[in-house]
Amino acid sequence: MTLAATILAWSGIALLVAIAPGPDMLLVAGHAARGGRRAGLLAAAGIVAGGIWYMALCGFGFLKILVALPLLFTVVKLGGALYLAYLGVQLIRSALKPKQDHSEARLLSVPFRQGLITNALNPKIALFYLAALPQFTGNGPDAPLIGVLLIAIHYAIGAACLTVVAYGASKASHVAQRSSVWRWLEGVLGIAFIGLAGRLAVQRS
Repeated sequence: MTLAATILAWSGIALLVAIAPGPDMLLVAGHAARGGRRAGLLAAAGIVAGGIWYMALCGFGFLKILVALPLLFTVVKLGGALYLAYLGVQLIRSALKPKQDHSEARLLSVPFRQGLITNALNPKIALFYLAALPQFTGNGPDAPLIGVLLIAIHYAIGAACLTVVAYGASKASHVAQRSSVWRWLEGVLGIAFIGLAGRLAVQRS
């Protein structure tokens, strides 16, 4: 398979993965709905920065080590699960508290950092790359570099999809902030994050 054909085939898979609902999409939508378009885009930028982390792991061969060492995998997995659960609990607490000005009372106050942490501490991404990348990169000497390129393509497509999510969610933010729908939204997002944390916690390598 030529490099062009490899990139084309991988891009199709990357698009399907990018549009699948998950913690990244929820985080961006939550920030955009609660803090506006800029907050959603900052969360998306943090997630993309997490992609640089996986590119480095792939390029230096550390990606396989992450999954090959059960203890390290468990530490990263539980760290990510605890962080998602923390965000979920904070969202639920925020939904239960009466607010005078929702636009100023932002639970997710540091979108970029939270996007980066939730992405970097999600070992399911490492599992996906370990399962899918070898089918496209082969085992030659250029495999790590091709893997880095494919991960970059994945995150470029993901960035485009998350940008659309941020713009769409921000459109509804003004209406939501002026109604009881806002508190329901926070509660639903909180429950979703806790559910994702539970799924991540039981993920096996």
